[in-house]
Amino acid sequence: MTDESTAPPASSAPSTPSTPPASSNESADTVALPVAAAPAPENGSGVDSARRNKIIASVVGGVVAVLAAVYLVDLLMTSGTIERNTSVAGVAVGGLTPEQAAAALTEQALPEYSAPVVVDVHGVATQIDPTQAGLSTDVAATVQALGTRSANPFVRLSSFFTSIEQPLTDGVDETALTAVVQGIATSTDLAPVEGSVAIDNGQVTTVQPVIGRSLDVAGSVESISAAWISGGPGGLGGLVLPVSAAPVRASVEGTERAAAQAATIVSAPLTLTGGGATVEVGAVELGAATTITPDSADGFVVAVDPAAVLDAVRPAVEATQSAPVDAKVVIRDGAPVVEPSAAGRALDAAATEAAVAAAVTTPNRTVELAYQLSDPAFSTEQANALGIKEVIGEFTTGGFAAASGENIRVVAEKVNGALVMPGATFGLNEFTGPRGTEQGYVPAAIIQEGALSTAVGGGISQFATTTYNAAYFAGMGDVTHTPHSFYISRYPAGREATVFDGEIELAFSNDYDTGVLIETIWTPSDITVRLWGTKHVQVESVSSDRFNYTSAPVIVKPYGTACTPSGGSTGFSIVNTRIIKDLAGNEIRREDFTTVYNGQQNVICSPAPAAASTAPATMDAAAAPAAEVPAGG
Repeated sequence: MTDESTAPPASSAPSTPSTPPASSNESADTVALPVAAAPAPENGSGVDSARRNKIIASVVGGVVAVLAAVYLVDLLMTSGTIERNTSVAGVAVGGLTPEQAAAALTEQALPEYSAPVVVDVHGVATQIDPTQAGLSTDVAATVQALGTRSANPFVRLSSFFTSIEQPLTDGVDETALTAVVQGIATSTDLAPVEGSVAIDNGQVTTVQPVIGRSLDVAGSVESISAAWISGGPGGLGGLVLPVSAAPVRASVEGTERAAAQAATIVSAPLTLTGGGATVEVGAVELGAATTITPDSADGFVVAVDPAAVLDAVRPAVEATQSAPVDAKVVIRDGAPVVEPSAAGRALDAAATEAAVAAAVTTPNRTVELAYQLSDPAFSTEQANALGIKEVIGEFTTGGFAAASGENIRVVAEKVNGALVMPGATFGLNEFTGPRGTEQGYVPAAIIQEGALSTAVGGGISQFATTTYNAAYFAGMGDVTHTPHSFYISRYPAGREATVFDGEIELAFSNDYDTGVLIETIWTPSDITVRLWGTKHVQVESVSSDRFNYTSAPVIVKPYGTACTPSGGSTGFSIVNTRIIKDLAGNEIRREDFTTVYNGQQNVICSPAPAAASTAPATMDAAAAPAAEVPAGG
């Protein structure tokens, strides 16, 4: 049946077809057109009215006839072709037969549909080969879907004023497309990279952060399929495929900021100055003392451990410290000189570390070491106030043997420069301490049990006698002194002293408000002791005649015992008086010292006994061993 198989009657009069019936081959595209019937004459109407109606009927009939003719011509000429003003994928196919349309589409549209298309992946233009991706085109199906022209006159009429745009009929092989998209993902996806900053061997190394990205394969397949089916290559052009991001903690800005801070720290050596010294901390050490840790935001905390910086050069820094130095009074070029005191200097760790922490983050690369000062126990002012300016007592002795002289040299070197403060007491044994081989002393002559013997440190008594006399004439107080057990001719009788380690001491006191400096001068032939200070008194020494003489005891040592022979000497007593006057010559006081000397033993060493058969003689009292007495030197 056609779109309009019959036309409705125009009136009750029977209609007459204006064209012969369509053949069976054209029945689908043929429409029966109505023929206008002549109007029935109106009874009683005039000639003009009849004529007018006839004219109208003729005009209408003519128009209808023309339209019918046009329609029939168009129908005959375009039968079997595609509707006019139709295009597919931009190719005009209206008015073409299906075969012609297929040829035109194959020639003009297929090259574009088979050419690579560009999509956006992570902001990067990426090509897709439609054939490889399973994006297909069916020209025959597309043409078949278009069909041919409709016989409907109204559809034909509207085709003059409208246009039809159709895409090619497309297909998608999702398996092939998925494989292509997965390949794109493999080549374009990025794993996230966390930013980091480090200092290695004094050099700053940086890893810039990278936000991870991954292509949404399933979403991309869906988007590409929809765009291809709806618009072909045009629908795919510039299509942005869906992606997902994997964020990282650090930002580029935060990483670069930390790298700049680290670079400043190791940009140049850090110079530490103090105590007259300069110490440099190099970039390697500065880097080792630096820590770089993530902060709570998108950057890093760059921190320097100032204690670790100082530890890197600790020996050199500690060498700039110094203990407090007491003032000294020394004899230089024959006169007393005060060597000034110096404050102690200990590193102020807290202040220095704060300065280091501030300096390493700035271009200023110099740090003044901070110190805590400590006062000396004896200052320059105190030394100057002692009034040590002149010799107040001096004495010299000589005639010692070589071994004794060596011991005198050692003890003189120890005592030289000793300072006796106002009101203080000087004791020789106390000051020198032990006098053994470890301290440099050698065996020399001593007096033991009233007779000459040998022991380490012998001869020190001569130094004691010399010191005693210097103190005597300086007006020092006599705390304790012990004369030798028998008189030795090289010393002044009644004005000499011996010492024995741990038993017999020589000590004098400084009873004035000024200090006393002891100077010793040793030569291979004599020893001099001088006391420097402020002279307060004059001293005279007066000795009595010797009295109460005693004979020398005789000691016979048996053969085979240790024995040093001695001729012996007589003993006696003597009184020495020290007269102390003020500087104007007025006597202040007198001090008497009575000394009783034993006779030096006449020691006889028995010879080897002669071979004899007689009984040995009985030992007499004179040959009995002597009683032990304190040993002297």
